[in-house]
Amino acid sequence: MSEIAEAFTFFCAVLLFLWFLVIPLPWTGAVLLLAIGLSWRRRSLGWASLGLGWKELRCSARRWSVLWIVCALLFVVLGYRILFSLSLLVGGLVYFVWSAAQQVVYQSMIFMPLRKNLRSLALAAGLAGLAFGAVHAPNPILLPATFVWGIASSLLFERCRTVWGLALMQVMLASMLMWVTPVELHRNFRVGPRYSQPVRANLGAPINRPR
Repeated sequence: MSEIAEAFTFFCAVLLFLWFLVIPLPWTGAVLLLAIGLSWRRRSLGWASLGLGWKELRCSARRWSVLWIVCALLFVVLGYRILFSLSLLVGGLVYFVWSAAQQVVYQSMIFMPLRKNLRSLALAAGLAGLAFGAVHAPNPILLPATFVWGIASSLLFERCRTVWGLALMQVMLASMLMWVTPVELHRNFRVGPRYSQPVRANLGAPINRPR
């Protein structure tokens, strides 16, 4: 139960940071990073345990083959006009790194403790998905999307432990979601109090919208 309590405490700390600290005191994010590092060390989590190994990424090509094919086809169909632009490549790389960081934190600090201490995989994935969706409030596009993706990514992680594979899939899914939803709603995928700020440009997009 101590690990579940730690996961819940970390979730509350992330909400506190996103809603009250990230704008006036962004440096407090270092406290979260320190807490993550201490948790990894206490639980003796290595590269493979965190999903950072390359062998597991190759494994996902086989175990997630149908999902990879569907995502890739939709991605090409929706974004074929901009797929070879330099700005897309740069933006995609930056968002891939961010997605990998997001997934390694989410899986290690939320899903893994729940999975270890709850008998039901479905319950662990569902609770983790709720937490993942909640930190993306009040964005009306991201709230349901990240809830579903939180559950799906947890189940995929259970089947093949690769953060890199999840990050690559997240880049494609997030980009397609941004392409097909109005900017007035997704607001460059902002969350927390930043969601209500004026949108000046599409700089926050995972990958720019096709024209």
